[in-house]
Amino acid sequence: MEKRADNIKSRLIAWLGRVDGLLLNLLFPEGVTCLCCNRAPKENLEDGLCEACVQALDALAAQQEVRRMKHADLPENIAFVCAAFPYRDQARTLVRTLKFKRMKSAAVPLWRAMLLLPSGDEEVLVPVPTTKKRLKERGFNQAALLAHALGDALGMPVEEALERVGEQEAQASLPVDQRKENLRGCMRCTCSMEGKRVILVDDVYTTGATVGEAARALREAGAKRIGVFAAAQALEDGGRPEFMRIHAKTTRNDRG
Repeated sequence: MEKRADNIKSRLIAWLGRVDGLLLNLLFPEGVTCLCCNRAPKENLEDGLCEACVQALDALAAQQEVRRMKHADLPENIAFVCAAFPYRDQARTLVRTLKFKRMKSAAVPLWRAMLLLPSGDEEVLVPVPTTKKRLKERGFNQAALLAHALGDALGMPVEEALERVGEQEAQASLPVDQRKENLRGCMRCTCSMEGKRVILVDDVYTTGATVGEAARALREAGAKRIGVFAAAQALEDGGRPEFMRIHAKTTRNDRG
């Protein structure tokens, strides 16, 4: 009985999400209004963005250039982490529009910026997987969307070699010290990665718990070197990533 109720709840959430997406497209049609500010610009849109938001994203990318992670701060099994933007302002809006409003066009400015991230002799892109429940609700995995766009542009193969095991609590709802334990053993590699140099692709890098678990699974499958490309990297504020502070605030608002 409880399982049936969960199935009904999941279907209802998915249906409401589709209705919400239709209403958003009616109010703010893609290709007519800017993906970030929702204004209809006088000039033509560039990748779905008005000129002001394009300039703002360029400034954010420049800020991120000086925020390279030190090797000592990297998760285990990760050789490097590169992000196109800090997770704030227009970059944050694009990520949230992609994930929660399900507008795939929001991925375009993100992956185009990720094309400029430095890499070495990596040979394959692997998207970080999402759970079956979230995939059903959202209709796509945003990390896979970014990875395939990058692969086409860079001429690199994309292997969806990882899958999630079970349904874990959403990372953004947990304190930092619980995030790693929440994901322990949640991923497995479905094919051999023997000797391969891999770039993991994700939308937001927060504490490293998710990519760390993905790297563990890839390493067990034989991967030689693993790096990370992310569209955005969460900022630190007193030890609590910005992404988590935003989620907590949003949750409080949702609950009144």
